[in-house]
Amino acid sequence: MIMHGPDGTNYPNQSTFVSIEPALEVVIKHLSEPRFLLTIMLEGMESGTRVNWEQAFEVAEVAASIRHIVEPANEQNLSRWAAEVARHSRSST
Repeated sequence: MIMHGPDGTNYPNQSTFVSIEPALEVVIKHLSEPRFLLTIMLEGMESGTRVNWEQAFEVAEVAASIRHIVEPANEQNLSRWAAEVARHSRSST
């Protein structure tokens, strides 16, 4: 996939799904730089689903140097995901 930055810059990304356990967990290996393993865990709760998002970078120094970008970007992704789920929940009722 290609991610598009706010300034129009294109960022090619290559990933592979390591494992998928429906309704429980998805593990994705990001093959492009910076390399990381993303684990998304889903936990059913009475009020909905809790999403736990863990991103383990291959190189700690790289993770530290881009933390200021990664944390807000992940929050944006999770917010978009929550909005999409809410939109679909409303349309299916």
